[in-house]
Amino acid sequence: EEVGIRGLQSISGLEADIMHIVWENKTITVREVHELILKKELIRRNNGFTPYTTIMSTMNSLAQKGFLKQDTKAKTYVYSAALNDRELTKKIISTVAEKLLV
Repeated sequence: EEVGIRGLQSISGLEADIMHIVWENKTITVREVHELILKKELIRRNNGFTPYTTIMSTMNSLAQKGFLKQDTKAKTYVYSAALNDRELTKKIISTVAEKLLV
């Protein structure tokens, strides 16, 4: 499920889960996010599990969208939120409004 309009900056359910994890942890690696996602999936008793590579590519995508910051100085990338939850909501709503009013 996505928030927004197709073709606009939007955020999927997995992206939203990742953003919540990053907000809760301030700085975090892909491996740490993956472990937390797996724990949530176990609690929800999902039949499938999200692969590490999916988490990695999703976090890279969030960084490209400007939602996450990537610290690439170390061997392992460390991520932090570029926007808080309110800023992210405002950005999505603003983008949708701009496209609808054009």
